[in-house]
Amino acid sequence: MGCQPSKDEDSSDASSSSTGLLNINEASVDELMSLPGIGRRRAEKIVAHRERQGPFHSAEELAEVQGIGQGLAGKVAEHVTFEDDDKPYQFFACLPGPFACCQSTVRCVQGSFGSCFGSGTEEALFFPDDEVKTGLSRLLELLRSARRQLDVAVFSISHKDLAAALLDAHRRGVTVRVLTDDMQAKQDNSLVPTLRRTLPVRMDDNEKMHMHHKFVVIDGATLLSGSLNWTHAAVERGNENLVVSQHPALCAEFTQEFRRLWQLFSEKSGPSTAPVGRFSGEVAVLFFPEPSMTNVQMILEELESARRSIEIAVFTLTLDLLVNALIKKHEAGLRVRIITDNRQAEVPGADAARLSKSGLEVRVDRSWYAMHHKFAVVDQKTIVNGSFNWTAQATKGNQEDAIIFRNYSTLDLPSG
Repeated sequence: MGCQPSKDEDSSDASSSSTGLLNINEASVDELMSLPGIGRRRAEKIVAHRERQGPFHSAEELAEVQGIGQGLAGKVAEHVTFEDDDKPYQFFACLPGPFACCQSTVRCVQGSFGSCFGSGTEEALFFPDDEVKTGLSRLLELLRSARRQLDVAVFSISHKDLAAALLDAHRRGVTVRVLTDDMQAKQDNSLVPTLRRTLPVRMDDNEKMHMHHKFVVIDGATLLSGSLNWTHAAVERGNENLVVSQHPALCAEFTQEFRRLWQLFSEKSGPSTAPVGRFSGEVAVLFFPEPSMTNVQMILEELESARRSIEIAVFTLTLDLLVNALIKKHEAGLRVRIITDNRQAEVPGADAARLSKSGLEVRVDRSWYAMHHKFAVVDQKTIVNGSFNWTAQATKGNQEDAIIFRNYSTLDLPSG
């Protein structure tokens, strides 16, 4: 079954069918500008807040947007509804094979997934979360399992429960260290200032490049990695993934990378670029920035090894080296399917249109929330997954990661 949007969003306006009022949780910037006291700047701030924090449920929550306040929020509330079905946005109805997202974006990949990965040491969680918060509960459970050390490297931290879990671990005597992005820490809703009052936190110092990792190492023995930022929008609305692994080599490699960055961000010493990746058995860890392009070449080799199919779900696609490989595989008769984010498909240099014109199957989401995955599946047995977008900046500028899980022959998940 092909990927089909499972939520009807063909209508171009956000009016509530039941009240005729504007649904503030679906309205675009232009639609919000029709509200009293809302110009473009305020409308953009409302949308940005909604994307980071999730849907509004009341005028009080709307008042939290910078520049709105209680008075204006009360006036706006007379013209809007706060409708929200409290269900995850169902991005696609079924993507057969590994990393499938079927009718429920969590149900097909929740719980214990030793059977999904060949080594029996991995499990996968998909977001947006379900109504009972299965994914968030599992993530919190893992953080609470820490007994000695929590090394956290996450681009954006604004989810109250996840930040609280780090403070709770500190109170239990766990050594907690946090790496995060300097620009994200300046956002109005960031909880990094709160964490810094108690925990050691280090950041990069570069407005153009980012500390873009989203990984945690627990007691040196459990790794959490993937696309998931610690924000309400990511957990509750974004299309995201988190892979939990107890693979010893992976845990060791990510611990070493954390130490490299911990030293680099404070002492400005040590190597400023990531090491060249290598395989340990059937897994390889790739860190960036890596200007020699050796690590990107390893991803390219996995794509070039495809014999039947390639399935891609990547937030931003602008790296021609990898995109050209997809086109060549399509021309060779393989089935190549691509999913990307609707807004990122329109950025300068984006390759989504070129891929579509070349005859490949390309789909984008149509929600206000991000299709934020960064994974590739080759022949339904090898996965490339992590924080790494397919861009030059991710390759040569940002702090990023990707893991190749090669020849995991039992990865295939049920499609219903």
